[in-house]
Amino acid sequence: MTLILPFIDRPAYVMGVSWPRSGHHLLARLLRLYFGESFAYCAFYGQAGCCGTAPCARAGTIRYSKNHDFDGRLPQTRGQRVLIQTRAFTPSVVSNFELYLREGGTDDAASFAHFASAQFTAWRAFQAKWVTSRYGQGQTVIPYEDLIADPAAALARALGAFGEARPDAGRMRAAIARVDGEEVAGRQIRPRPGTGVHAMRDVTRFRHYEPATFARLDKLRLTRQEVNAVFRRHLGRDAAEANMLALQTMRSQVAVERMILGSPEYAARGRSLQAV
Repeated sequence: MTLILPFIDRPAYVMGVSWPRSGHHLLARLLRLYFGESFAYCAFYGQAGCCGTAPCARAGTIRYSKNHDFDGRLPQTRGQRVLIQTRAFTPSVVSNFELYLREGGTDDAASFAHFASAQFTAWRAFQAKWVTSRYGQGQTVIPYEDLIADPAAALARALGAFGEARPDAGRMRAAIARVDGEEVAGRQIRPRPGTGVHAMRDVTRFRHYEPATFARLDKLRLTRQEVNAVFRRHLGRDAAEANMLALQTMRSQVAVERMILGSPEYAARGRSLQAV
């Protein structure tokens, strides 16, 4: 009797575009477990043999690749399948800060506040280009929160991008149960082999957690560049770093301008210029 094994089509090439710390490697490991060892993946950043281009020049051999679009120049290629991963700003910046410390960053509350303020510029640009844009809405977008809360549904959506219209539920369950996890804390990435998909981190347990600061992180609207542009125009200086996050929560640059024009500093500067 001949044993007939189920035939599994080789998946199409999909370009992964992810905001850092949005679960890209977790999803890549789930896909590898689902499809098997033949599922060729390229991490792009420093991987040996990488073509260094995106979309991948080796599409067909490589099935899935990684790109964070750090410089905002990654093309939105018509007809290219893209799997986009995003994450709420606050938990992503806490996780990203731990990696920033590995590059020599200062580990204190002021450093974290400055890091978060600067990161918001890139996060907002990523959202506009890849998540809320018409191009992004035509692709598969998986928020980290969805991947953790319901990994089966998120994995099924990801598999759809690879042409798996009816994913094998058993293979998905097995992948989710035994996928390797990781913990990012204290300047280190600690592997958690075979732990499966685990719960999201609680940001209130972050060592630099402070309720007022974190309330502002959830309300950021303006980039620090937008805030400073108004300050330079009217006061000839940048905004004070201690006030930056609060200023970034303001509704618009016009609101910042109104605040400055009504300030004692602006009035005093006007008197000084008149005296000259």
